[in-house]
This record gives sequence, structure tokens and C-alpha cells, in this order.
Amino acid sequence: MRLFIAFSLPVEIKNYLAKTINNFKSHCSDDKEVKWVDANNIHLTVKFLGDTDSRLVEQIKNELTKIGKQFQAINCSINKVGAFPNLNKPRVYWTGIDLQNDDIFDLVKSTDKAMSQLGFEEESKKFKAHLTLGRVKNSNDLSSLNNYISDYKIEPKQLVFDKLCLYKSTLTPQGPIYECLHEVKLGEERFE
Repeated sequence: MRLFIAFSLPVEIKNYLAKTINNFKSHCSDDKEVKWVDANNIHLTVKFLGDTDSRLVEQIKNELTKIGKQFQAINCSINKVGAFPNLNKPRVYWTGIDLQNDDIFDLVKSTDKAMSQLGFEEESKKFKAHLTLGRVKNSNDLSSLNNYISDYKIEPKQLVFDKLCLYKSTLTPQGPIYECLHEVKLGEERFE
């Protein structure tokens, strides 16, 4: 099964990002240029595990439960929009996350270390806290969208990352379907 570890988002943030995506869509000349993320699927990825032997799932759940007890909820806000690597040659459109401290980096490191002990490859790239809004499929004519995004002012919204989830991702022609297999509330005992 295809798995990843991520923070889910509150409904009000998903709704706000859905409006943001709709604003961006209106500046695309063709729907085939960008594959926009369904706002219900937006999350903050902590660790992508990929194709995983189902026999490891219980061990992953146990490690996440331990991690959940070590960290408190993480307060932050969404604060800007942009593109990777940049708006001149975008591959991914995102909204940035303004972190109030380094707790999330410590949690990501702990998660990466715990998963590497289960045989998953350690991350080589530095963690960048962002929420993916869309992936570029064809960059032939994105100048109108890129100009719009460069001037776009996102309304800062506070959010709390307090639920760490182990997600199963099922790929379909209509887009991925995510199912939370295990949820850990930070700083508390496991609940499902």
C-alpha cells in the first residue's frame, strides 16, 4: 500500500484554500495546464513512505503514537503563495506556512529517524513547510496566472497542527483518495 504521514487541516482552512484555488483557476487559459489539488486533500506532508509492506503498518502506528506523546500542538499560519522552484518556471504552486518556532522541524526529524529505523530511506532534502495547491502539467501559457499569483495577497489564517495521520493513498484517474489509517493527537494518548 502507498503510505504517507501528514497533518490534516481544519475544515475552515480547506474552505479558504478552495476559494484561493478557484481564484487561480480563473487565470488559467486551459484546465490542462495545472492539476489543481482538491481542497479536501490538502495536507502538510511530514514523511512520504511510498509503497509499503502491510506488515509494517502496526510498527509505523506504534512509532507515530510515541512521536505524538513527545510533541505538543504546533501553532502557525498560512501567510503567502508562490511556486517551486519560482514563478518564472513553476512546477508546483503552494501556500507558505509561517511557523512560530522550530517544533515542526524537530517533529519531522524525529519522524524521519523513526521511519529510517523501520527501513525507510532518510530524507536528503531540507523540510519546507508548505501546502501544495497545484502541479504544473503544461507551462506553455501561464504568464497570466503567474502575474496574478505574484500580486496575490493571501489573508493570513491561524491554524494548529495537532493531528498527525498515517494516510493510505489510492491513485485513481479522478485523483488520489486518501484514507487516514491511524491518527495521533499531539501531546495526548492515541485515539481513532
